[in-house]
Amino acid sequence: MIFATANYAATYAVVRYLSTDFSVFQLVFFRSILGVILMAPWLFQVGVGILKTDHFGAYVYRSILNYGGMVLLIFALATLPLQDVTGLMFTSPLFTVLFVVLLLGERPGIRRWAALLIGFGGVMIIIRPGFQELTWAAIGVVATSCAYALINVSTKRLAKIDSSNKIIYYDFILMSVIGLVPAIYYWNEVRAEHLVWIVVVGIFSALARQGIIRALAVGEASVVMPFNFLKLPFTVCLGVVFFQENPDIWTAAGALVIFGSGYYIARREAALKAMDAAKPTPPPG
Repeated sequence: MIFATANYAATYAVVRYLSTDFSVFQLVFFRSILGVILMAPWLFQVGVGILKTDHFGAYVYRSILNYGGMVLLIFALATLPLQDVTGLMFTSPLFTVLFVVLLLGERPGIRRWAALLIGFGGVMIIIRPGFQELTWAAIGVVATSCAYALINVSTKRLAKIDSSNKIIYYDFILMSVIGLVPAIYYWNEVRAEHLVWIVVVGIFSALARQGIIRALAVGEASVVMPFNFLKLPFTVCLGVVFFQENPDIWTAAGALVIFGSGYYIARREAALKAMDAAKPTPPPG
């Protein structure tokens, strides 16, 4: 998970660098098509028959959300300090819990509702409406978190019937199709010196995603996910070194509140699962 957060921070930094030369739509397309290329060896190994599915509509729904979220995220990375984007992205687990309640019918207790409200209070600390201008970029990051939360809910359903690699590959290939026309319309010239950085974005992004999948495969989410908070100090360091961004105490405070709320929810859900597992199984009949 530490490996994943470092690669996500590096991805954010390289995207910020490339955003001065390319449109948001072009960058999203580059990331998607590189994902398709990087996962091609897996597809050749398992065969294209693996892509057969009876849930194509669910994949399209996920990819539309993923594409919209990625466009808003890259727009924010090109506009806001890296630390602000990272801090606001910590809201995704909070929105995930909220949507699981609304869409899947789960019923959280009063303590989890309180944790959600406290977490969204952390968002207000970072944005500070009334004390600084509320930008479209900041709203876009929160919207991205909402989109990713809906994707997480969808993933919970698809993961019961399809492999992680299949879900990820469908995301990349459908996002490439969705993003082709906007990328062509807003196309800027790609020079030789850009190619290395474009490939680097794809590699960092793929490594980050694989890191998260492997971390969750071998460890409890309540233990693994708290390390996601390390993304903030990583992005702060990259922002200071490469973009001359000064650390903001309000962003750190808000991110800490959001993280604390998300961590409590994760620990609470793990405790409830353990209690359920410990209950004796009733005899048949």
